[in-house]
Amino acid sequence: MKLVVLTALLAASSLVQATECEKLAQFADETGGQIIPRATFKVTGEGRLYFHSAPSNECRAKEFVIPKDEVVAYQEFRTWTYVMYLHPKTGQDTSGWVQTSRLTYAGTASAIP
Repeated sequence: MKLVVLTALLAASSLVQATECEKLAQFADETGGQIIPRATFKVTGEGRLYFHSAPSNECRAKEFVIPKDEVVAYQEFRTWTYVMYLHPKTGQDTSGWVQTSRLTYAGTASAIP
């Protein structure tokens, strides 16, 4: 019985967290500053830099980039930047919020939409 209650509480907590992340992502999208022309940044620091669905540590996704990877920045919100990473081998793109402090400006990318 205790396991069932604990499982239900964890599921409810995850649902609330997902809803809050969605609200925060929408707010950041509406109020954040657009980066125009688009800029490229190199990932700095050590270890993985995780993507987030919203600009909050509570909204971490499983995807990440590593130091020296290059990303294209689209928007800034407080201490976060919305970026897109294009994997050089697979061509797969990943987008999300990352901590701005882990990025170093590398140049403009005005040809990127």
